Amino acid sequence: MKWRPTNIELDGRLEWWHRVRPKFSAAFACLVALASSVANAQRPLIPLPTLLTAHQVHSLSPEEAARQYPVHLRAVVTYYDPYIDARRGAMFVHDSSGSIFVAVPSRLVLPLRAGTLVDVTGVSGAGDYAPIVQRPQMRVLGQSHVPSKAPAVTMAQLLTAPEDGQWVEVEGLVHAVRMTAGNVILDIATLSGPLSATTLREPGKDYESLVDALVRVHANSAPVFNRHRQLVGVHLFFPDLGQVKVIEAASADPFAVPAVPIPDLLRYSPNLQYRHRVHLQGTVTLQWPGQILCIQQATNGLCMQTAQSTQVDVGDLVDVIGFPIASDYEATLENAAFRLAGAGSLPTPRMLAASQALRGENDDELVTIDGVLLGEDRGTSNPTLFLQADNALFSVILPASPNKELPLPWKEGSRLRVTGICSVQIDAQGTTLQEGAVRTQSVRLLLRAPDDIHVLQAPSWWTPARALLTVSVVVIIAITAFFWVALLRRRVDQQTQLIRRNEERLRHMAEHDALTNLPNRTLLNDRLQMALERSSRFRSVIAVMMIDLDRFKEVNDSLGHMAGDQLLCWVAERLISLVRKTDTVARIGGDEFIVLLQDLHRREEAEPVASKIVAALSAPFEPGNRQVSISVSVGVCTYPEEGVHADDLLQNADVAMYQAKNRGRNGFSIFNPAMPPQSQPAAQPGVLR
Repeated sequence: MKWRPTNIELDGRLEWWHRVRPKFSAAFACLVALASSVANAQRPLIPLPTLLTAHQVHSLSPEEAARQYPVHLRAVVTYYDPYIDARRGAMFVHDSSGSIFVAVPSRLVLPLRAGTLVDVTGVSGAGDYAPIVQRPQMRVLGQSHVPSKAPAVTMAQLLTAPEDGQWVEVEGLVHAVRMTAGNVILDIATLSGPLSATTLREPGKDYESLVDALVRVHANSAPVFNRHRQLVGVHLFFPDLGQVKVIEAASADPFAVPAVPIPDLLRYSPNLQYRHRVHLQGTVTLQWPGQILCIQQATNGLCMQTAQSTQVDVGDLVDVIGFPIASDYEATLENAAFRLAGAGSLPTPRMLAASQALRGENDDELVTIDGVLLGEDRGTSNPTLFLQADNALFSVILPASPNKELPLPWKEGSRLRVTGICSVQIDAQGTTLQEGAVRTQSVRLLLRAPDDIHVLQAPSWWTPARALLTVSVVVIIAITAFFWVALLRRRVDQQTQLIRRNEERLRHMAEHDALTNLPNRTLLNDRLQMALERSSRFRSVIAVMMIDLDRFKEVNDSLGHMAGDQLLCWVAERLISLVRKTDTVARIGGDEFIVLLQDLHRREEAEPVASKIVAALSAPFEPGNRQVSISVSVGVCTYPEEGVHADDLLQNADVAMYQAKNRGRNGFSIFNPAMPPQSQPAAQPGVLR
């Protein structure tokens, strides 16, 4: 008979096992971990495989490329420029699998040119947008040639990841040629959108003849990206003019092409793909040299942007060439050029009421409008007057004047007769709700000179006090004094309130920016002077911050001036939310803002505010369905350490702001007397990676 444990003995053994089991489990786990670590220490590391083609490098993810895979390529150089980027030179190489960017040392000139066959060894890198080859070592194998064929691509294809850095073919019409010391940039209009192509500048080459030529360009595609490594545009790099094939040459003398009527611009034409330069002839009605030229044919006017500063007189007959493009209200010309054709006859200005001008039938024509002066705005580069007529407001823009500080000679309340170019502004929202028909919103007059303003009637000397005295005398003589005095007093009170409201409104217009409703330079100077007096009395610290939007012009150029205005309003709201109610946020013109911090205890208190402004304004801005990322450069100057006068504080903050730009933008800089004088940051064309 076998012995069997009793229930009591079984319960005791189970209880002992439950007590000791955790200790056994922990010991066993330690033994397993020790054995695993010993095995891993003895196991040899597996080396990363060597990448032998450009496609293998370009196919890595940024995370994989950052592991620095060994790279060994046999390829031909398709583009090489050691000067184009301050960080590194630009080089693209091509093999049978595709192309890849090679980061060569900046300013180090290698014996390379397009077509050189090289043996490249290096490691992979994440790059700024897509994988690249970095730390390269190159050996010249001989001289070959760049690929003679390239796949034709569209703008939509270029804006995809696979085409990054690749050797491609693009067809388009050259709209402009821009030259720097070492490079030439072609602005090309393709069927799917505009793009730029950069090459090395070669002495003695005729680049200007490419304007208005239909060309096919073989080049490497390069990305335009933001700080999130997102693709926001594309740029081309081609080695020389040998990679530009002219399909349709430009006219030898574009001025010899028959002139067309202004109303024929951008009219429907079936099967039309590219719009070449057109030739117009008309009488000059306005010229702001280097900015705007307006001409008129009979009753049809046209204003266009032009960089040409050749002086012509109002009334001269000129020939104009340019590329027709759509503007806000009517067609205009891009990259316009002109030459004198002879003496003309200045058209007689058409007399209009403000309500007639709002119909839009006289856009870009020379007109005359009467109105009452309500106020002025000196915060912009061109002084602006605000007039009222026919219950409608319109603005009058004068040419830029070096004497900005001098007061304008016209008094508020004057009745003026203004002659200038009628410029109609559209109602964008209302236009989109219709079936393509443009709706007008406002009108402005562009003036040739201040002499185009004539005073019809000076402000009246009649005041409410004189009116009350006269009415009182009349009431006493008429024996109805009590009734009439009470009635007239009520009317005078109403008029007084109306006048006060108008004065407050005009005072607000004179002291605030019309777009963002922020204080302008005038009000800022008053508050800064008061802050200096208060700080001197209580021995406190104030800080002045000069804020400038980085590359704001690119937003206007790519998204339009309406999006640029929305961006300025968005920046104003952000700045107000970042400071105290006792501080001042002002717009002093364009994309420049001033922040005035009062009652600080130490100058170091300004630095966190500047840092917070830089960080907050780097958040994406979303006009419509698009997302735009911007950055700002901030200069900081404090009282009394870095300046005791208002002008010194503003000037030193401006110097510090440009120092922040020269450091790479998207940051702030504290003023230091050792900083160099104010200078614009140098524009360096580069590989935007």
